[in-house]
Amino acid sequence: MEPGRICYYFFCVCVSYIIKSLAGFGDTLLSTPLLSLYLPNSVITPAFAPVSLLFNAGIVWQNRSHFSPRVVLPISVFVLIGVVPGTVLLKFGSPQGLKLVLGLVIIGLGGEMLMRKPGGGRTPNPAVQAAVSFCSGLMAGLFGINLLFLAYMERCAINREEFRANACFVFLLENIFRLILLLAGGMYVSACLPLTLTALPAAAAGMKLGALLDRRISDRFSRRFIIYVFILGGVSTTVYALCQLL
Repeated sequence: MEPGRICYYFFCVCVSYIIKSLAGFGDTLLSTPLLSLYLPNSVITPAFAPVSLLFNAGIVWQNRSHFSPRVVLPISVFVLIGVVPGTVLLKFGSPQGLKLVLGLVIIGLGGEMLMRKPGGGRTPNPAVQAAVSFCSGLMAGLFGINLLFLAYMERCAINREEFRANACFVFLLENIFRLILLLAGGMYVSACLPLTLTALPAAAAGMKLGALLDRRISDRFSRRFIIYVFILGGVSTTVYALCQLL
């Protein structure tokens, strides 16, 4: 790769992982669109699979004392169940109209999260939890967008550390599942390796910078930041779907 491209890739990944460190998610919302200016998704997605797996595992371990099995395990099960039919449906195409609806739903959920008074630690509703998690997995299989379960998890998490630990555990299981599928499908080709090697130190730098910022912000600011990143995911999804439809 050219030195200029390497610097660009490094910067994109570093900034995206600052967001990841603060919110627990959102790295691909920034890095994938920016990197796709020069690279196809067939390279970006496999290249980031081991990077995401490594740093999600790190966040889970760092916040392990805040891990809540009663919340995260049922969500993880239904997300993975939803990924299977979503992946099957992907063979028949990715309907942009459905993606547009998904983006608008995410924006609406984000708006409701902003308007609602803070207060986590709510007892999970098994039926709602299962439905939201399954739909989140279904959308992940169809579009690679696994965000819906975060809106439910934000209601149950007591603090930002618990939110990060639980959200990243779900992402970790999904990363392992997807990495197995990518390797089995022969999608991790030699073209992915330079991006992986560039992304690893960039992600580490972003996580370190994010951790330094995290010490200086309040829980109130952290919660609002998480919601804004969530809404950004909905806006990004909606704009992309509109561009494909028009």
